[in-house]
Parts: sequence; structure tokens; C-alpha cells
Amino acid sequence: MPVRSKILSVIILILLALSSCLVVAVEKDSGRGEAALTRARERVLRLTANCSSSRPHRLKMLVYDPEEGQLVRISLPLWLVKKGFQEAFDPRDSDRDLDFEFEARAFRQALAEMPRGLVAEVWTDREKVLLWLE
Repeated sequence: MPVRSKILSVIILILLALSSCLVVAVEKDSGRGEAALTRARERVLRLTANCSSSRPHRLKMLVYDPEEGQLVRISLPLWLVKKGFQEAFDPRDSDRDLDFEFEARAFRQALAEMPRGLVAEVWTDREKVLLWLE
């Protein structure tokens, strides 16, 4: 990617962050982090069960690290996620040999077709991750 495009990308990301289009929040409170994750999970499961015909507009992620007591909230507009996948795995960029290019394309296509609700959930001893479309 040329330097000019990188600078433009950084400027766009800064503007998106300032316009509240891009939200990233880190909370450090072990007692409330797990409870917030559980409440979010219940809300996402209700959203998944409702299966309304409205298309999702945001990709949201909640990551909880019990050891650190940190909860990270990420909210991105779906168009930005799709654009990011498109730019990151541009077929014209032939100098990169990515093994996971096919999976990234499949994930981008799935995001375009999925309804609102749960995308992925990972619960381990080390971390808990919730990924959904809203």
C-alpha cells in the first residue's frame, strides 16, 4: 500500500473515532466485567432469537480477561469491517502470500448475508469473547 494511501487511511480512522463511528472502550473492574459480559450475552441471544428482517449495521465484540480483570468493548460499523477486509486482502496485492485469504473472503461474504445476532462465542479459562451483529 503506498504511503499516501496509508496516511489517508489513518486520517479516516481518526475522523471515524472522533465521530463516534468507531468505539473502543477498555474497562478495568473484575467484578463488573464478568457481569457485563453475561448481560451482553443474554441480550445477544435474545436478538438472535428474534430474527427480525432488519439488516445489521454494526459488528460488536466484547472481550473479557478474568486474570487482568479487563473488559474491552469494540463497536464498528459493518461497512467499515467489510471495507477493511476488502483492503487487507486485495487480490492485486500479489507480493503477499496469505494462507487465510480464502477464509477472510468467506467471512466477509458471510457478514454481508448474516442476520442480526450472535456470530461467535468463545469461553476459555483465559478469556471470554462475544462477537455479534447488531
